[in-house]
Amino acid sequence: MAKDFLLDDQNDLLIKDGDFVVGESLTQEVSIILRLNQGELKSDPLLGANLIRLINSAVSEDQLQTIIKMHLQRDGKDYEDIKKYIQLNRNLN
Repeated sequence: MAKDFLLDDQNDLLIKDGDFVVGESLTQEVSIILRLNQGELKSDPLLGANLIRLINSAVSEDQLQTIIKMHLQRDGKDYEDIKKYIQLNRNLN
């Protein structure tokens, strides 16, 4: 599993006893990728699923899943290994 600095609920570095907290970060990394819009990450401007823009759009569940898979794969993550952690709640109008 991936280990990295952990973030709190406001996406600030988590600090305990004056030190950065390090721990399992896979779900945190996936969450960040899914919330990113393309162009927001300077080191990889194509990474970012644009999910906020897509949530209330006419994108089908299959298309949405394909977009998620593509962006996770771009960051070296296997969707099949982590799909149980991903829950999409869409309001389809």
